[in-house]
Amino acid sequence: MFTLSVLAAFSVLLALTYRFDNKYTAGPPYGEGGVFAFTEADLDRPLFLIDGWLLNGREVFIGQYSNFSHLSGGTSPFGEGNYRLTLRYSGAPTTLLLEIPPVFTEYILYVDGAAAAETGGGGTAVVSVGEGDTVLELHTVNRSHYYSGLTYPPALGTAAVMDRLFSVRTLVYAALCAAALTLALFSLVLWVSRARDALFRQFGLLCLAFAVHCAHPFVWKLWGYSRLWYAVEDASWLLVLAQAAALAALCAGLEQKSWYRRLLRPATLLLCLFCTVSVLFIIPNAGNFVNFYGAVIDCYKLAVWAWLALCAGLGLARRAGWTAFFVLAACGVLGVSLAAGIGDSNAYEPICGAWQNEYAGFALVLLFGALMVRRNGLLLRQNAELQSVKLQNRFAAESAAQMRASITQVRGLKHELRHHVETLGALHAAGDDERLGAYLARLSGETEALPPLYYAENFLVNALLAGRLGPARERGIRVECAAAVPERLPIADSDLCILLTNLLDNAVEACERLPPGADRFISLSLEVKRELLLITCVNSAPPRPEAGAPFATAKADSESHGLGIPAMRRVAERCDGALELRQEGGVFTLRAALRVPQPSE
Repeated sequence: MFTLSVLAAFSVLLALTYRFDNKYTAGPPYGEGGVFAFTEADLDRPLFLIDGWLLNGREVFIGQYSNFSHLSGGTSPFGEGNYRLTLRYSGAPTTLLLEIPPVFTEYILYVDGAAAAETGGGGTAVVSVGEGDTVLELHTVNRSHYYSGLTYPPALGTAAVMDRLFSVRTLVYAALCAAALTLALFSLVLWVSRARDALFRQFGLLCLAFAVHCAHPFVWKLWGYSRLWYAVEDASWLLVLAQAAALAALCAGLEQKSWYRRLLRPATLLLCLFCTVSVLFIIPNAGNFVNFYGAVIDCYKLAVWAWLALCAGLGLARRAGWTAFFVLAACGVLGVSLAAGIGDSNAYEPICGAWQNEYAGFALVLLFGALMVRRNGLLLRQNAELQSVKLQNRFAAESAAQMRASITQVRGLKHELRHHVETLGALHAAGDDERLGAYLARLSGETEALPPLYYAENFLVNALLAGRLGPARERGIRVECAAAVPERLPIADSDLCILLTNLLDNAVEACERLPPGADRFISLSLEVKRELLLITCVNSAPPRPEAGAPFATAKADSESHGLGIPAMRRVAERCDGALELRQEGGVFTLRAALRVPQPSE
């Protein structure tokens, strides 16, 4: 369903853009026979000069031919072309702006015989209409590019209309570039922080390549149209496809295959270099190479599509789960884009939005971005589980140490008990009641000084309290503890460990920071009331330097510590509870409430 939903949404998007954001479907007026007739009422929107042009005396529509090799008797994209169109306007005289689309070769635009624009001179020209016909003539010479003449339709409109058109178009491409660059930066951060995970590196390169590919409106505006940048455009799009193929290989588990690493992956990257070299050096010196170049590019697109389908199929066969569906959706998006490019018959150019392949590229960015987010979430969960295991291992080690200490202590008491019994028996036999009473009083005091081993019915809670409160007593801290906790609690052991260990460690740390002779105490209570585990810990602590200052660790290694309170807050949130911290003078109070629903009967 996920894949079908993505394909349906993307297909609808391309269909809507083809119908409503397409110069070729924008509607009348239309040109015919070398004349483009329009009225003042038509100037509420941009007019696209598509039909009616005369190219070397032959009527054509703009976009019908990508280069001069398609003309009668032509074999090469190189040559000269003269375009002519007469503007016939009905209405009050006015001044309009003519948007000149990218012309990748040398050209001069004449308006009524006067030069109005030329190569490298900008993308607009001023056109006055209203007093008779206005004649547009465009003379082009192609000696180096695989596109010839007017490849894209010019646009004509008032200054306000054209300004609105330029603004919307700029916002669209700015949004595409900004989104891609943001995701590229985000993936770089994740790559650095996630032990150089290849998924984040490949995704970051995909986003960066897509951002470069969509930067053409800004490059053209600042530096004009150049063969160099068009080579960068072509290469960056091929790199987008190469990165999509690399991500698909990662998802299918093929990235470590020797044939992929040594042959297929380098081949895809070399093709990007081939594209750049062809546009810059080969085509300018061998015009007939254009057809071969176009065939290679088309085959590459189809190969990437087939590769995505293969990787998706392998992922499904290996039950790779949701990763396979993302790759399958990416394959479908690319397939729909290729089909749309073939089926539009050179009758599509966006008015305000992006090209169909750019929508496809952005869809790939979003799909693999969602995949990256899921991968990052999985890594975070794995890291949390690892931290939980480390915490449990730490608890187990501490419990074992405490148990060994208790066993040693019991063995010592057992040994001493025999001597105490013998001494008490001798005093009783001698009838020395005074010394017998004094001896019993001394034994009672020693017994009370021993740390308790039992605090609560719950084994985990008891072990945590015994492991922390016993050593605290030994350090001279006065401890009071009341733990009315049942044997079973519907709270994860890891959450209990995080909460109680951090709570007690912070309390002991605060007491130990007090000056010698200060009253050091910890008062702890735990009880279950109305499906809530209520925890209250009151302990002595040094006064805070500022009344509103945040609670922070005083340990020297602040990067490794100071995480206890945030960790306890997360536990409270997971347990649908709350955590409250307060300090008044030298007394710190922590209250926590965790929901512990009772099992249903």
